[in-house]
Amino acid sequence: MSGIYGVYRYDGVPVEHEWLNRMRAAMAYYGPQGGGSKIAGELGMGHLLMVFNPEDAFERQPVMGSRGPLVSAARLDNRAELLESFHVSAREAGSMSDGQLIGLAFDRWGEDVVKHLQGDWAIAGWDRRERKLLLARDACGSATLYYHDGKGFIAFASSLKALLALPGVAREPDPLRLAQVLASWQHDAELTAYKNFRRLLRGQSLTIGPEGRSGCRRYWSPEGRERLTYRRDEEYEEAFLEHYGRAVQSCLRTQKPVAALLSGGRDSGSVVALAAPLLARQGRGLTAYTSVPLLPPDGASDCEMGNEWETADATAVMAGANVRHMPIDAAEYGVLKSIEHFLDVHDGPSHAAGNHYWLQAVSETAARNGAGAVLSGQFGNATVSWSGNGSALLALLQGDPETAMQLLIHAEPNLWLTLKRQVLKPLLIPALRHFRRLKSSSGQPWRDYSALNPQMARNVDLDSRMRAARYDATFTFSPLEDCRIFFFDPDWSVGTGIWSEMSARHGVAFLDPTSNFALVEFLLRVPDSQFRRSGQSSSLFRRSFRGRLPEQVLEGRLPGLQAADVGHRILKELSAVRRCIDSLSALPAANEFLDMPLLNRCLQDLINKVDPDTTGRASTILLRGLGVGMFLRRLAESA
Repeated sequence: MSGIYGVYRYDGVPVEHEWLNRMRAAMAYYGPQGGGSKIAGELGMGHLLMVFNPEDAFERQPVMGSRGPLVSAARLDNRAELLESFHVSAREAGSMSDGQLIGLAFDRWGEDVVKHLQGDWAIAGWDRRERKLLLARDACGSATLYYHDGKGFIAFASSLKALLALPGVAREPDPLRLAQVLASWQHDAELTAYKNFRRLLRGQSLTIGPEGRSGCRRYWSPEGRERLTYRRDEEYEEAFLEHYGRAVQSCLRTQKPVAALLSGGRDSGSVVALAAPLLARQGRGLTAYTSVPLLPPDGASDCEMGNEWETADATAVMAGANVRHMPIDAAEYGVLKSIEHFLDVHDGPSHAAGNHYWLQAVSETAARNGAGAVLSGQFGNATVSWSGNGSALLALLQGDPETAMQLLIHAEPNLWLTLKRQVLKPLLIPALRHFRRLKSSSGQPWRDYSALNPQMARNVDLDSRMRAARYDATFTFSPLEDCRIFFFDPDWSVGTGIWSEMSARHGVAFLDPTSNFALVEFLLRVPDSQFRRSGQSSSLFRRSFRGRLPEQVLEGRLPGLQAADVGHRILKELSAVRRCIDSLSALPAANEFLDMPLLNRCLQDLINKVDPDTTGRASTILLRGLGVGMFLRRLAESA
């Protein structure tokens, strides 16, 4: 994905060329096909070009419109509607870039442009009439935009590297953000690993005027939709497949080869099932990559698939003869090196450190094979395969008695199960949460899966912050809570934006049709009774993909575990892991943040026996802790 960067000096001091040059150099890999920049007094902005789709070749930014200059990193899903809105002829449409379309939209709608863009996008536009800078990010957060408030200026960029390259900025760790990573708490996702450097939340816009920040608004929310009221189940299924098909089609504009991440599950499988026939009609193929264990998958329990190859291959075969299915065992990728690689890409640690090695392997393999796009179904759990809340009481609380009645009628196969789910479970959830808290270490559930030093948790007041945010560290969801709203909460997750950073680093566009805006809007209007039917979750998905996906995928009850051999991988590089822990033990900052004795105990437990418990703790405590420690070590070495 292309990148943007810039500086607005609201103190009136002219922007220096050196500042933009530093920013551009720091994130130069975002622009293998060049780019452009412009400085006009107190404002400077730039664009770095990476060509994926045919119209990208015509991109010339910054775009100079009637309101002022604008830069964007974007892949629009609603190109056709915008082209029609601006009366662009069919002859001109092929050479009309997404950036030019966004420029026209900004000229027409100003700050409200955010309501008219669909796709993966981040923009920065200067309105000379209002003397305001607009920063905004797409509703699902597929693109990333960072910013830094300095003395008399604000700087923005697609990459933190550009902001960290500014002269005079301090590189200090943000204790709260690192504590959140260690505790796998994604709330307040605007924080980054660096203090005073922030990420614009998804579905949010920020305006900056002559006095500095003048307004931050959430322009999109998943709540408050009018329910669809089709008469027949088949109408919901047809509409769902129509929206989903268009979402997949919009990701296939590249003329380069197309690939996909394929697990043994429903979400990525459905993407492949829809994309393969669309590509076949164009005489094109699809390469599907599946992560497979190199070593014994002893980290998987009896309730998990440690090797998803067989199930994924059944999906690939059923999708069509144009699907080439490739296993990725990541034999040449080390666990520690891949954590370092992710720190290079994201400029901060991640709670999912145990998956970095196979993600890096897939990314680099796809790049070597010349892929222009890699499709995924990362957001599918909250959209296409949404399981449904299934609670009639929740539907009543939401003011939807019709859905409540349907849930009671179609709830479970018998009266006892209906009573158990609709009445007993909501009543017992508070007690279950309390029990799990008491069962956990010192009443702090996060300590069971975190390397966070308890003293640092007290320093950042972690438990009070969790309570204030109504965050449940036991992950016990109540039927009276709309879990899907939780998934869409912009404060909760930063996962989607990371893919745009991987796209830039590897030169491959990672695209997720399950987060398509129009598809999301449609699914948010579908009544819950379509998702939960006769005790079966994901009912709409199962009915719609019957005959399109293998039965073992549609009805499979075992979730996949794509890093099931990570315990053995850690032991394979045991000497390096021990050296890493020893080096962190000598680092004061690492000791402040991490419970170093706990890291050693997790490693020793793994040495004694590799099983689901020791592997799980190694992933959540050891590797996540090493990721934070290695970030702190980098910071100390660069000081």
